[in-house]
Amino acid sequence: MLIIKLHDLRTDFVTEVEVNENMSLSRFADLVRREMTLPYDSGVRYRKTSCQGHVYMQADAIAEYVDMLWEGADDPNDLEKRNPIYYEDYYTPESGVRVDDLFTVIGSGCHYRQGSQHIRCTLIERE
Repeated sequence: MLIIKLHDLRTDFVTEVEVNENMSLSRFADLVRREMTLPYDSGVRYRKTSCQGHVYMQADAIAEYVDMLWEGADDPNDLEKRNPIYYEDYYTPESGVRVDDLFTVIGSGCHYRQGSQHIRCTLIERE
């Protein structure tokens, strides 16, 4: 079992959750949303979990999300559009990723983002 501290960086609300180390990342993301009482709205589809240089998203949402980022781009040579976030290969599908892949040692963590919500998740204890 892992005990993970959840810290909402907007409201400064902090809580702890206990999770099984074999829990899938998608189930963990759902748990974070519920524990932090985030809305179940369109932002849930495009939620992102970032950790160790990877940005994890639901596989079926990646292409659509990247298309939304490009929407309204008049100039494909725009320097801002060269940023890696505008390309699908920047994102990693969350399927097959487990919680213990992200939380390897005490103090390790990730960031959960849903719309303007930003939750820092930090491993504080391993049982």
